[in-house]
Amino acid sequence: MDILSLVAGFLAGALTIYLVSYFMKPGENKTQKTVDAGTINLFDQLWQTHERLLNEMKQDVENPDFKFHREFYVLKKGWGWERWGFHRRGPCIAYFLEDHGDLLPLLDSLTSYGLISQTGETGKNTARFQLSEKLVELLRGKNTNKS
Repeated sequence: MDILSLVAGFLAGALTIYLVSYFMKPGENKTQKTVDAGTINLFDQLWQTHERLLNEMKQDVENPDFKFHREFYVLKKGWGWERWGFHRRGPCIAYFLEDHGDLLPLLDSLTSYGLISQTGETGKNTARFQLSEKLVELLRGKNTNKS
């Protein structure tokens, strides 16, 4: 009878541990961002109107050199980087006002939807922004093949 109670106790303990671990599963990782249908719909609309810039951003986030870069700069081409007070070592992502006529309004729009955030000070010669993980996920998931 001692062995039978030992086996029954072991099985009851194993079952209890299994049930507790099953029902006490941690929720989704808090750092993991999920993109809802409304955001995808908004992103598709933005893609249609600003395809050139968003496609360039997509290429940048898929570039292995910028795999973990989330910060980017907005600059003018005509002036030297030192003249702007822009002293950064190493590779960085930069978009130029001359390449995209509607760059600043689009960045304002992306900021208002929470897809990017401005991290530089207003009034400086360079504008610094940061991509949200949600936007990076949308850019990486965008299929650019035309059917």
